[in-house]
Amino acid sequence: MTGAWRMTGAWLREHRALAGLVAAGALLRVGMMAAYYPAFGYFYDTRAYMDAASSGTPSPIWPFGYPAMLKVLGTTGHIASVSAVQHLMGLVMGVGIYALCTRRGVRRSWSALAAAPVLLDARQIQLEHYVLSETLFSFLLLAGVALLMWSRRPPLWLMGLSGLVFALVTLTRTVGQPIAALVVLYLIVRRVGWRRIALFTVSLVVPVVAYMVWYDRHYDAYALNSYTGRYLWQRTTTFVDCTRTDFTPQERQICPPEPLGHREVSDVYLWELDRDRIGARYPGPEHDWLFRHFALKAIREQPGDFAAAVATDAWHLVQPGWPAPARIACTTDLWTMPSGGRSGNQVSNCTATLMARGFRPAGSGGAAPTVTPLNSALWAYGQTVVMPPSALVLLALFALAATVRRRRGGGRRLRDREAADSVLLAVMSLSLLMLSVTLSVIDLRFLVPLLVTAPLAAVLAAHRLASRPTAPDAAPAPTGSPEPALSAEDTAASTRRVHTAGVETSRRKSTGIPRSRTPRR
Repeated sequence: MTGAWRMTGAWLREHRALAGLVAAGALLRVGMMAAYYPAFGYFYDTRAYMDAASSGTPSPIWPFGYPAMLKVLGTTGHIASVSAVQHLMGLVMGVGIYALCTRRGVRRSWSALAAAPVLLDARQIQLEHYVLSETLFSFLLLAGVALLMWSRRPPLWLMGLSGLVFALVTLTRTVGQPIAALVVLYLIVRRVGWRRIALFTVSLVVPVVAYMVWYDRHYDAYALNSYTGRYLWQRTTTFVDCTRTDFTPQERQICPPEPLGHREVSDVYLWELDRDRIGARYPGPEHDWLFRHFALKAIREQPGDFAAAVATDAWHLVQPGWPAPARIACTTDLWTMPSGGRSGNQVSNCTATLMARGFRPAGSGGAAPTVTPLNSALWAYGQTVVMPPSALVLLALFALAATVRRRRGGGRRLRDREAADSVLLAVMSLSLLMLSVTLSVIDLRFLVPLLVTAPLAAVLAAHRLASRPTAPDAAPAPTGSPEPALSAEDTAASTRRVHTAGVETSRRKSTGIPRSRTPRR
């Protein structure tokens, strides 16, 4: 026992930066559970997830990945089990980022910096407390990335497991589909071998196709959901000019009646909160095709307006100090720790709602209606310790820029492992941002997965710039120069080769077998 304590103490001293971050993150999460027991709920999404979990049938709006987790945790009978598990996921993500970085040879201080956002960011911790899919999506995304990047040339079983994890990413949120496609492209660029690529792809596609078959039994459509058309349609409601496009009479029924420049925020139309409730004129998943046709016509007729609308919202999402409209300000305040009725920017007067105890989609009133020392301290923390969206974008852009810069000692090829990994993570980050504003509205909760991908991309890129290249990109070292430091993988492989050679030498000596020699020519 004494030896185990000594080893634990030595490990903690060696990784004291991580230990301190995990301890601080755990303390914050325990404070969340105490101040805002049992969990937060954002009730349109939360109710739909919990209804799907209760019925055991897929939702027409979202895939069944998150309801499946709720169905398992529902056996506890306590909604607090959801927030507790998600807080634990947050801590595990921080440790996982640190472990992946140190595995890749990144210095421990840099590895701790990469893990700090997901461990300490107030919005991350706040969303872990919500009955929403963001934490599970981020956790699975990191798990899939870590499996791919753990080894220089991942074994086949690891490729198959990673494919299964990315299938779960896709079945948790539909934006996982383009992310999974990016991973396949990454594997092709990395040239990991056709067998690995094929195994990853099969492991990814088979569960998704199986889900689509199951979905077809309920909604007579091979799909992951029946709201993709509506999502794209609501994106066009802010700019579409129905006089310029050859819409059918049916399609004209879902064109916003307000003149351009006086329309609602796009998701008002999606959730049928507008005065005329135009989205309700063709209810149900069976009419998703109509909304999709409308959106595609509008985009083909006005591609510049579509691109401008997406770019404008993307800029507003990361723009510091942007004065958001009331509805978007309300949504933003929901992702901020409350205290005594105070929320984020105190413009909307919107605060989080506590879930009722038990395991049912019901609320028990506003969270923290009175000021206490604990919720006041958490509210103050939430006002200051938040990673700005602009910083996450800059980290992703830095990672991309670093791949085109010649690193110390040579090598600029994208096919080198470090560059490909950084590019994948950076493009994932930017893709998640653009997809969120393309298919939804300006909502900061959709940027929470970037707390995993963007810092990791930047740290790996910085490590690549600061280190000398390794095979196959390394140039011969000049005579007399120090040897480059080996990575953890290379050190382990070298140790195995030395051990094997020693065993072989001992065997030859004991048996008298002479060492084989290559005949001279």
